[in-house]
Amino acid sequence: MIEPAALVWRDGQPYSTAFQDIYHDRDGVAETERVFLAPARFDALLAAGRPLVVGELGFGTGLNFAVIARHCLAAGVALHFVSFEAAPVSPDDFERLSGLRQGAEPLYADLALVYPPLLPGWHQRSLAGGRVRLSLFWGPAETGIHDLARTREPVDLWLLDGFAPDRNPEMWTDALLKTIGQTATEGSQVTTFTAAGRVRRGLQAAGFDMRRVDQRPHKRESLAGVFSTPGRTRPASPDQVTVAGAGIAGATIARELAESGVKVCVLDAADRAATGASAIPATVMHPRLHHDGGDGALFRATAFSHAVAATRSFTEQPDSGLLRTGALQVPSPNFPVERLEAVAQRYARTGLGVRLVDGQTAGELVGVPTLRLPDAALWFPDACTVDTPRFTRFLLDHPAIEVRARSPLEDWPEGPAILASGIAARDLPGAAFLELGVVSGQLDRMERGAGPLRGLNAPITGYGYLAPLGGHCLAVGATYEYQPWPPGQATQANLKTLSRLVGDPADDCRPIDCYRASRCVSSDRTPVVGALVDLNGRENVDRFVSVGHGSMGTVTAHIAAALIGARVRGGVLPLTRPLADLVSPARFRIRQKKRGYRFGAAP
Repeated sequence: MIEPAALVWRDGQPYSTAFQDIYHDRDGVAETERVFLAPARFDALLAAGRPLVVGELGFGTGLNFAVIARHCLAAGVALHFVSFEAAPVSPDDFERLSGLRQGAEPLYADLALVYPPLLPGWHQRSLAGGRVRLSLFWGPAETGIHDLARTREPVDLWLLDGFAPDRNPEMWTDALLKTIGQTATEGSQVTTFTAAGRVRRGLQAAGFDMRRVDQRPHKRESLAGVFSTPGRTRPASPDQVTVAGAGIAGATIARELAESGVKVCVLDAADRAATGASAIPATVMHPRLHHDGGDGALFRATAFSHAVAATRSFTEQPDSGLLRTGALQVPSPNFPVERLEAVAQRYARTGLGVRLVDGQTAGELVGVPTLRLPDAALWFPDACTVDTPRFTRFLLDHPAIEVRARSPLEDWPEGPAILASGIAARDLPGAAFLELGVVSGQLDRMERGAGPLRGLNAPITGYGYLAPLGGHCLAVGATYEYQPWPPGQATQANLKTLSRLVGDPADDCRPIDCYRASRCVSSDRTPVVGALVDLNGRENVDRFVSVGHGSMGTVTAHIAAALIGARVRGGVLPLTRPLADLVSPARFRIRQKKRGYRFGAAP
């Protein structure tokens, strides 16, 4: 996990005890405009009217971001703000900052709602109805900026706002300044509070023509510069992207691209959207966190945080099919009390929201205080109950999205295309190597009687899940069948699941009907997201997949959509290189070279 900033308040100002310095002047807005915007002739950048990419070293309290976003919104200019911070302000401290500043800078209120937890790596947020995109990297800037250097999108303006070079030397190395130059295009600008000679020389070596800026009477000088060589070429967004699959995976990708201004054609072999596993009427957006420190655990936590932020505005819309109910995870054979406690301890200080509760508190949280629940359970306040088909159709309801039913993708079209069609993805040329399979499952809808479960208002997970439905009904499931069971056998298994979750009240429920579907899973039970690769590991930059989400699609599909959207547009990826490699289709090619084709098929 990331250690937060050692922040205290002195005379009403945030102050870093680690660096023995203030974050900014008392009139921080005026300082931002004087030191960073005026030397860059920011008004002229806005007047050009095209979307801006601003990079920053040192996110700090978010003031530069809030000020620049306000200017961009007023000018009708889209903004992508990319910032690096080794010691982020904690979520609790940021909430206080937001309360103090949102009157003058309204975007603070929006950012406080989706402020990232203290998890290392990238965190992407969409604000102001998608007009402002924020990419934050928690960790050493020299680590994260290499991810930025691998993208195609050039940075128009760099703000170097770390603490002074003599107090924070890690943020001012020649290697870091050189990488900043690698992200620039001709005319890109850099501004910085410091006037240190070694910083000026480092930026000159990186390709910037530097000048000193008179800052009297506030201080003597600052630095500004302009990139003087051709540098990067701006990537062109495609006119249209084809998405195969109108389930949750395809719908999240289509919505991500549509909101970035790309037209999308969604093809599906079924006669309507949201069939297959996406037809299940109640699922739970719950992360099933791991307590170890591996990449898989970090991916789940990051994906959940991203999903919570990406769907926050949707939960306010009554037709979205998404309810932020919270969810309770009780102990199970594969996840005993000790593991629940380890998860709670690991994420306690991150701001992710998960906490350990006792049985009485658990009952109160899910609306059944008389229900006897285990003495230890995990509560996820940001988890959602999802009407999956309704939510899928909601995502696809966008003017830039065209859905064509009864239209299977039988051959690759011109331009970028994304396979989000589950196991059928393997039918396209070049995708047969994907190690995918199917696991059948059944969810049962049950009528709850007059017992304690009548008041249930949030899902309970552990042995499968139990979720409230409208009309005094419950959803119980879902079975995990490697070979399909008869529906009656699956219903009995779900009744047993209900008894394990809540005990005797299961006798008060009557099965009404059931829903069966097949989940697409990968051989390593990790989603498959990214560009297809050939036998030699070369990527096809127009052919992508988002499959293998299993029963975690409502959590992982959102960050998968952001990952593919960034690849299509040439923007910043929402995952670090190790996490992107974790889900990449290339992992199968690497394994198949070593041990042959156990699951996927050659070539």
